Amino acid sequence: MNFSAVRARKSCWSAADLRVESAFLTLSAAPWPMTLPASLLTSPEAGVLTVTMVRSRLVHPSCTAQAPAGVWREVLRRQEQGEPWGTVAVCFTVPGLRRALARLPRLAGIEACELEQEVLAAVTVELAAMPVAEPQAGLWLVRAGDRAAHRLIYATQRARRTATVPLDENVIPIRQLSRGSAEVFAVLERAVNAGVVTKEEAELIAQTRLERQVMAKAAGAVGMSVRAAFRRRAAADQRLAAALAKEQF
Repeated sequence: MNFSAVRARKSCWSAADLRVESAFLTLSAAPWPMTLPASLLTSPEAGVLTVTMVRSRLVHPSCTAQAPAGVWREVLRRQEQGEPWGTVAVCFTVPGLRRALARLPRLAGIEACELEQEVLAAVTVELAAMPVAEPQAGLWLVRAGDRAAHRLIYATQRARRTATVPLDENVIPIRQLSRGSAEVFAVLERAVNAGVVTKEEAELIAQTRLERQVMAKAAGAVGMSVRAAFRRRAAADQRLAAALAKEQF
C-alpha cells in the first residue's frame, strides 16, 4: 500500500484507500465471501452477512451501542487465525479514519502517500497488540491512526521551523527558470557528478519536484519503497541546498 500535497479535508485518503478498499471488496465477492454471523449486530436476521455489509451497518445510525463490541471481539478472534482477517480488521477502521483525517489541517509539504503509509502502519501495529476482548477495539485503532497523522504533521511543522533552508524546490537558486528546463536538470547532473546526491536521489527530485510525478511512481522507477524514497529525497534536498549555498559545484 502506498498514502502530491495533502488535501486533508476529503481527499487525503487516496491511493492506499483505493487499494485497501479493493482488497476489502474482493473479500465479499463470490464465490466464497468472507462473512460474519448476523446475530453479532443484534439483528433478528438469521444466517450471515458479508464483511462489507457488516461494516456498513456498524456506521449506520440504527446500529446499537452494543453491536461494535461483539463484532470486534469476533473479528479479533478470527484474526488470530491469520489473513485475511487482519485485512478485514484494518478495513473496518477506514470509515472512522476518514472522519478523523478530514479534520486535519491542510499542510502542503506532506505527500498524500506518506500520510497514508504512516496511518495504516500505526493501525497495523496497534492491531497486532490488541487484546481479543477489548470492547473499544475500533475506537483505539482509529485513535492510533489519528495520532500517527498528527505526529507526522507536527514533525513536518517542526522541521520547517528549525530548518535553515526550506525543503522544497526553492532550495535550488534557479527558481527563475522554467520548470523542467535543461538548466535545472544540468544543476542536478552536476550535483550527482560532485557526489552531493546520488543518481537515484536526483531522479526522485527531478521527477517529483520538477515533473510533478507522484512519489509512488517515482519510487518504483528507482527501485525504492515509497517510504524510503520520501526519506532519501528529504536528505538529498538538505545536502543539495547546503552545497549550493556554499557554491561547492
